[in-house]
Parts: sequence; C-alpha cells; structure tokens
Amino acid sequence: MQYVILDLEWNSGYCKKTGRFINEIIEFGAVKLDEDLNIIGQFSIFVRPEITKRLNHAVRELTQITNEDLKRGATFTYAVSKFKKFVGDCVLLSWSTADLDTLETNCEYYYGHQQIPFLHHYADVQEYFQLVRDPQSKNQMALQMAAQELSVPMDDLPLHRAVGDSILTARVLQKIYDREKFLPLIQETDAAFYEKLNFHVTYLYHYDHPLIDKSQMYFLCPDCACTCQQEKAWKVRNKAFHAEFVCPTCGTKYRGRIQFKQYYDGVKIAKRLVPFTQEPEEE
Repeated sequence: MQYVILDLEWNSGYCKKTGRFINEIIEFGAVKLDEDLNIIGQFSIFVRPEITKRLNHAVRELTQITNEDLKRGATFTYAVSKFKKFVGDCVLLSWSTADLDTLETNCEYYYGHQQIPFLHHYADVQEYFQLVRDPQSKNQMALQMAAQELSVPMDDLPLHRAVGDSILTARVLQKIYDREKFLPLIQETDAAFYEKLNFHVTYLYHYDHPLIDKSQMYFLCPDCACTCQQEKAWKVRNKAFHAEFVCPTCGTKYRGRIQFKQYYDGVKIAKRLVPFTQEPEEE
C-alpha cells in the first residue's frame, strides 16, 4: 500500500457567480510514500486563478507566491487531471480535512458537483496524531506545532508552501507510524464519507434540546470526589451552560461550565470546573 500526502495553498476572494467568498486553490503540492513511508515521488503545480485574479497581501506574505507565478499556472481542471494520474490507486492523506473542504468547494465551482475526482481512500494524519498523542484531547494541533513537539526537523523546508508542508506531514507520520493503528483510519470515500465530511459541528445550548443529556450536567469536587450541589440556575453564555456549585463536604465554591457539541457520530461533552474565587477564563 502506498500513500500520497496532499497539501494545498489557496487565496480567498468574493465570487460573483456564487455570491459568496471562496477559498480558490492556487497550488497543489504532494509527496508519494511507499509502504515503508519512504518518499518516492513529488508533485507540484501552480493553479491560475479565475475567481480572484490577484493574491491578497496576507497570502502573498505567508507563502511567498507571486502573481507572476500564478500567471504561469495551469487551469484547475488540468491540475486536477495531472494530480489524479500522480495519485493513481494510492491512499490520499492530508493534515486535517480542511484541504478536502476547499477541494469540494473548488470542484463544485468548476465541475458543478462536490465529488473529488482522485479521492477513493483517505486518512487524516492530524486525527491519527491526536489519537497517538492524547485520544481524550479535543484540541486539534497545527502541523508545525506537532512537528515541534515531536522534534521533527523543518528548517530545511519551505513552510506554508504546498510541497514543504506535505513533506513535513510525511516526517510527522514517519515519527509516529504504527501500521496496525493507522490502517483502521483509512476510509473508503463513499456517500457516507461525504456525508460525514460535510456535516457541520453544532453547539447545543437550548436546555430542552432532546440531544442534551441532563444526567451529565454535574461536577465532582476535585478534592473530595463527591457530587457538588448546584446553587444557581444554568445560564447560557458563549454557547455553553454556566452555573455556580458548592461541595457539600469541604464547602468549596466553584464555577462550572458545560458545553455540548453535536458531531456526525454523536454528542461530545466538555466540562470545566474552577474555584469561585478564580476569574472566569476567556472563552
């Protein structure tokens, strides 16, 4: 089994045709890995923009891509056809699904549908990193931060460029790869895959919402491990429930915060309890 790690660069601009802002792809970059994760191929191509002719300043400063580079670029459809040949029957990988979201938007603009032509099997390297690092963590880590944490070298790479970031993703994967743990993350990109990909995470903050499990709206005292008593009614602030609690054993007062998020595969709950004397953290 071989892998292709894809990274994209894009330029955001307003599209009159769709009446909304679109992240228009301006560069494809990728590396191909053999079954031992050795880099055996590389792909790079600029895409000549159609929606927004000129780069915005932030993208130009971050990537060092110029308008002259893009004038020499290929059309989006040509770039996709070339990349499709490069991918072949490899499993496509990326750091998070953000690139897939952008690909869907561009495919819808150019082809009239969201189906990604070269996507048959896929795995998210960021998801795998989080699984290895801390399965309970809900915080998604940026690629460069993950590389720093793993002491992965990156000074020799052109970061914030498609090929450079795809190589860095490969180095991170090489550092943490366990075949038996990684293979179950590979998904066939069928209708269910696209349904999950396009599912938008929803915050649940209406108390009577049927998906809110009220039996989970409690806290244990971190010192006594007993259930705290709620002193005031729940209030909603920043899409989360807030209330004041007291431990019946030690008498410590707390502020409690509970947030419910609906994902494609269910509702996840995030809780935070801080002493009442401590100022509330920024949301």
